[in-house]
Amino acid sequence: MSKKFWLRDGKIIVDEFGRPILCSECPCNRICEPENLYEFSVDGRSEEMRTHDLSAWAGDDVGWPGGVWRLLETTDCYVYASGVIDENGKLVGLPVIFESEYHYLGWMLLQQGCVDEFGAVHWPPSGGCDNV
Repeated sequence: MSKKFWLRDGKIIVDEFGRPILCSECPCNRICEPENLYEFSVDGRSEEMRTHDLSAWAGDDVGWPGGVWRLLETTDCYVYASGVIDENGKLVGLPVIFESEYHYLGWMLLQQGCVDEFGAVHWPPSGGCDNV
């Protein structure tokens, strides 16, 4: 069985490690868009708000294949977790439950970033954390 590599603008679509991404249908008419996938708040002082369930974002078809993701806290501009988005659109390594380690109200963003042809990652606006 031969494998197909889809081309966009004459280039093979690859992940952040330079590996070609195999797709069952051509993603050529779609372009990765940096975006905030989900927003939530947590507070380590509160038993009810200390943890947050992220299981709804744990499956396939969540993000752009070949992109990257991060879980960003916008109060201190701290990246709690990050990873790649696999060929099925799954956020690899995303924790199912997020637990706050700090004793303040924090605003969290689950973000999708897009890798350009030079390897640079482009993130969506991040509430003052755009240089992180």
